[in-house]
Amino acid sequence: MPSLSHRVLFLVGILAVSLPLVASPQVFAKNESSASGGGMINYLKPQKNGYLNQSQDRVIKKKAFNLKNLPTGVGAINPELGFFAIVPPDKLADADYAESLLSNDKVNGLSCAFAWNTLEPSEEKFNFDPIDKVLAACNRHHKTLILRVVASGLADGGQDSVDGTPKWVFDGGTKSISFHAADGSSHTMPVFWDKNYLAKWSNFIAELADHYDKNPTIHSIGITGGGFGIGTGIMPETADKKSSDVAEMLKHQYNMNDRQLVEHWKYVADIFPKRFQTARLNFNINAPVNGKTGEEALDEIADYLVYRYGERVYLTRSGLKDGKHSWDDYRLLLKFHKDTLTGIRVADTMSAQEFPKAAKHALDDGISFAEMPAALLTSADPAMQSALSELSSHIGYELVNQKASIPNTVPAGQALKASFEFVNAGAAPAMRPERNMDKDAAMSYRVQIELRNADGKPVLQNVHTPPAWTSSWEPGKPVAWDEQLKMIDAEKHQLPPGEYSVWMSVVDPAQKRKIQFLHATSDGKMTSAETVELGKLTITASVAATPPAPVAETPQNQAAGAPPEEVKH
Repeated sequence: MPSLSHRVLFLVGILAVSLPLVASPQVFAKNESSASGGGMINYLKPQKNGYLNQSQDRVIKKKAFNLKNLPTGVGAINPELGFFAIVPPDKLADADYAESLLSNDKVNGLSCAFAWNTLEPSEEKFNFDPIDKVLAACNRHHKTLILRVVASGLADGGQDSVDGTPKWVFDGGTKSISFHAADGSSHTMPVFWDKNYLAKWSNFIAELADHYDKNPTIHSIGITGGGFGIGTGIMPETADKKSSDVAEMLKHQYNMNDRQLVEHWKYVADIFPKRFQTARLNFNINAPVNGKTGEEALDEIADYLVYRYGERVYLTRSGLKDGKHSWDDYRLLLKFHKDTLTGIRVADTMSAQEFPKAAKHALDDGISFAEMPAALLTSADPAMQSALSELSSHIGYELVNQKASIPNTVPAGQALKASFEFVNAGAAPAMRPERNMDKDAAMSYRVQIELRNADGKPVLQNVHTPPAWTSSWEPGKPVAWDEQLKMIDAEKHQLPPGEYSVWMSVVDPAQKRKIQFLHATSDGKMTSAETVELGKLTITASVAATPPAPVAETPQNQAAGAPPEEVKH
C-alpha cells in the first residue's frame, strides 16, 4: 500500500493537473548522451514548424544499415536485446504456451499485457499471481519479460471487466468515455486526466513498483494509462468518427486543448519513473491523435521523457503492420537510438512476405529489440526465416573481438601492453545506463583483463574504459587501441614470476555483469561468449639494476648545502 508521503505528494500533483493549464515557459535541458556532452535542447516547447526544427532539435540523417563486410554469425545473447514473443491476452494463463515460446532459441523473452482489473479486482486487494507465473517461467529459461498493464482496450472477459479498468474505479466517480469501435465492439474508457482516476492509477502503479521494481527478470515496464491500449493514442477510430476527428471531440466535449493534451500525458508518464527507481521503462511512440497536433504532442512527450530520464526509458514503435517506412513513425527511433534502447512491436497483421522489408528498415532505424507475434517467429517461410536470421545477427549492439593481443613475457613489476580491435556489427550503439540524479546517462562498457594461475584461480583483474567509448562505436567501423595494464593485485602486490593464462571480457561495472560478445574461433567461425582466453603470459624475474658508484662529498659542499659533486679519478 502506498505510503502517506506518496499520497500527499500525489495530491499536490493532482492540484497542479486540475488547475487551468497555460503554455510552459521556454526551458532547456542539456543532452548528455555522449562522452562529449551535447547541445542545449529545448524539450518543453511544442514544435510548431515541423520536426526538423534545428533551433531546438538535433538534425536527423537517414542512413541505411550496410551489411556489406560486416562479420556474420549467431547473435550474442544479452538480456536487453533480441526478440520478445507477444503472448495474446487469452493465452496469458496457458503455461504450456509460454513454455513453448520460451523454449524457442529465437526468443529472448516474452511480451505480456495484463488488464488492470485482473490485478486489482477490488480496491487495494491485489492479485499479482498471473504476472508471477509468467516471471517464473521466464526465470527458468534465463529470459526476461516486457510487462505492461492496460487500463483501457484489454478486456479479460471477467464479469466486471470494462476494457481493463476495474468497475470499482468508475463506481468511485471517475469520468468515462463510451463509444463503439470501427469493428462494432463497445468500449468504456476512463478520462485519463480525471483526478479520481489518476489517484487510483497512481496508487496501483506504486504497488506494482513495490513488487517488481528490482526484479532482474523484468526487461522493461510499459508506460501506460494515458489512453487506449498499450500506446499513447487517446482513442482508436470509432464507428462514427475517424481518428482525425478525436482531437476535435476532445476539444468540444472535454475542453481538451493541445497544450493540455501534452501536459496531461506527461503527468501520467511521470508516475512511472517516480515509482520505478530501478526497472527500465518502455514508452510506445504513437501519436495521441492523428494529424499535426498528435505528431507535435508525441515529439514533446518523447523529448521530455528521454531528455529528463535518459536510458531509464526505452522507446517502442508499436503497430508495425507492413513493410512501409513512413517518416512520422520511425523518425523518433532515428533521433533517440543513440540515447536509449529502441524497439518495434510487430502487429498480428504483418505477413511473412512483408516482414523482410520491415526487418531491413528496423536495422536502418537502429533498434535493439523486437516484440513479435509467435506465428512469425515460428513461420516456415524461407524469406521470413532469412529475415529473422539477418535481424537477430545485427539487432542492438553486436560487439566483435577482431584482434586482442598480449606479449608472451613481461618482467615482474612492469606494465603489460595489450592491443585491442573490436567492431560493432550491430545496428545500435553499445551503451550502459549509469544513474545521474534521476537520469540514466548512456555510458561505455569496459574491457576486463583477468590473469589466472596454474590452478585456474583469478589472481588479477584489470578493468579499463576504451578511449573511444563503446556508446560511440558506429556499425562496421573498427575501433583499435593499446592499453598499459598494471600487473598489481588487489592488495597492491606485484604478481610473482610464473606462467598465467590471460582472459578477456566486456563488463558492465554498475550491474556487475559480463556481456556477451562475438569472438572468432580457430576455425574462423564466430561464437558468442562472455569470456575468452587470449593466451599464456610468463612473468619473469626482474633484472636488478646495477647500483650507482658511491659519490664522494667534500666538506665544502656539505657545509654549503649544495648537491654533492662526483669525484673524478
